Amino acid sequence: MLSGRCIAGKEQRRSFRAAGEAVIRGPRVDTATADRLRADDPERSDDQPTRCYLCGGDVLSLRFPARGGTGAGHAAYACTSFGHRAHGPIWVCCACGFLVQWPLPDPVRLLEAYGAVEDPLYLAEKQNRYLTFRRALGLLGPPAGRRLLDVGAYCGIFVDVAREAGFAAEGLELSRWAVREARAVGIPVRNETIVEAARTGGRYDVLTLWDVIEHLPDPRQELLAAAELLRPGGEIHVSTIDARSLFARALGPRWPWLMEMHVVYFDRRTLPRLLEETGFRVLRRRPYTHTVSADYLLRKAAASFPAAAPVFRLLRHLVPGRLPVPVNVGDNMVITAVKR
Repeated sequence: MLSGRCIAGKEQRRSFRAAGEAVIRGPRVDTATADRLRADDPERSDDQPTRCYLCGGDVLSLRFPARGGTGAGHAAYACTSFGHRAHGPIWVCCACGFLVQWPLPDPVRLLEAYGAVEDPLYLAEKQNRYLTFRRALGLLGPPAGRRLLDVGAYCGIFVDVAREAGFAAEGLELSRWAVREARAVGIPVRNETIVEAARTGGRYDVLTLWDVIEHLPDPRQELLAAAELLRPGGEIHVSTIDARSLFARALGPRWPWLMEMHVVYFDRRTLPRLLEETGFRVLRRRPYTHTVSADYLLRKAAASFPAAAPVFRLLRHLVPGRLPVPVNVGDNMVITAVKR
């Protein structure tokens, strides 16, 4: 993913926050709406980064220019968003290949956007979500009554799957709508950030972050909080898109996961690096498979590849819409690590 335009030019770059410094900062908040977080930050740059968040490198280049407009509404942050290939400027570190959307979104507005998300299409795909998470459950090993926290639990489907299997599972979620949906069917999900949860002193044997870390403007802070929540030897399982996958590199700017809601882009080298820096020992990387309905997949494909949209619309009339389809093109991965 490194760009041929990775050149020096310090006079043209502005400050990108140093590697250990938090992006979302402020006093302790009572709920995930972050109402009392500081709304402005004089250190924020509205131009371009000069220092890599991950490695501290000072040579960064514009990898993917902004397109499709920014400042999208809350729907752009829903799990089932169709806002593919619409995003702000995405920059690459020429030293380590880490990708970041810059300027970063305002932290308060970002939390408010996720707090306001409603996503009925996600519930319409509920049965396929269960298929996805039952497959993911096999990555975790035997339940044995272990205590599990699912971060970014949304409507609590993985929490439900884990509890059925024998884990003592609960979840954290920003979307107030999703928390209500989970609680309405008896699934324990709290409207709370992982940083807030870490302050409570709770301890878990397993933490899961399924398709969450790419949404976080300060993933280091979140992983440090995860380390606080885990007992020594506890496991963390982090799934995310792989920006160094063959599929991502082949498509380049046409890669569908370049989206407004994805703030940072890890790959098979950069995510293990950050995990090691935040108190974990990486064990393995494995592919991650989603299951979706044929109709949902074709709608996603049409949004991702507009030139071929008429073909995908035609296929929607020919293929049984509810047919479950496992999707794995090699650009989704799970990194498993243990707390040192």
